[in-house]
Amino acid sequence: GRAAVARALAAVDLAPLAELPARMLSAGQKRRLALARLALSAAPIWLIDEPTLGLDAASVARFGVMLAGHRGGGGVVVAATHLPLPLPGAAELALA
Repeated sequence: GRAAVARALAAVDLAPLAELPARMLSAGQKRRLALARLALSAAPIWLIDEPTLGLDAASVARFGVMLAGHRGGGGVVVAATHLPLPLPGAAELALA
C-alpha cells in the first residue's frame, strides 16, 4: 500500500519528490525510481542489467542495502554489470 511505497521511495532517497510526475525526474532519479519499483516487487528473483548505471556513490550504497535485504529474506539476485556491485559473498561469472 501507500506505506510500502513511501518506504521504497525513502530507501532510494526520493521521498521529497514523491509528488512529482516521473517524467520530471533526472536520469539518475529515474534509475532510483526503477530500483524503488524493484523493491516493491514480490519477485523472489531479481534479474537486473547494469542497475547502478547513472547512480552516485550514495545511491549505490543505498542499493546495496536493498540487495542485502532481498538476499537476507531468501531472495536471489542475478545481475549483469561492468561495475562492482555491493553484493558481499556473491558468486561471480566473468565473461571474457
